Amino acid sequence: MGFIEKMLTDRHTTLKYDGHTSEPIEIDNGIGQGDLLLMVLYQYYNVDLLDIPSRKNEDALAYVNNTILVATAETFTKAHTMLADMMTREGGASEWFRTHNSPLDYTKLALIDFAHRSSSKARTVLHLSQRQIETSTSTKYLGVIVDQSLGWKVQQAYTIGKGTKWAAQIRQLARPT
Repeated sequence: MGFIEKMLTDRHTTLKYDGHTSEPIEIDNGIGQGDLLLMVLYQYYNVDLLDIPSRKNEDALAYVNNTILVATAETFTKAHTMLADMMTREGGASEWFRTHNSPLDYTKLALIDFAHRSSSKARTVLHLSQRQIETSTSTKYLGVIVDQSLGWKVQQAYTIGKGTKWAAQIRQLARPT
């Protein structure tokens, strides 16, 4: 049996809380948190997601377990139709999540329609069979807040707010008592 296969099979864990230790619980999914091979193995695990966009004006970006499906079209409605197709087609994202024992949390999906801030194109919802996804004006990807006009005001405000919070906490700690 290969090293990686052995590392990922026949695994168990126990939970400890309030002085109680549970019976061993079988683990049939995932890699141990903090495992040094996590980054490398996940690249192999999710590489099929990058193959889903196979048609003109479709693309995907991924870093570890953060994946973006991209559709470029004349209207947002056409782009949403392309995204829904990438989710539901044979070999699409929904099938990937099902076959990889990795349930999709629809609350984590974000839909952003990028256009110039002076654009008057109507932004519509994305219709999936499981639910409708409303458009967002911004979302965070890999720690950077991206907004629908591709500006930096939201990221700047977030960064200033976070810096102000940390400065206030440090000032509290450094204050003489």
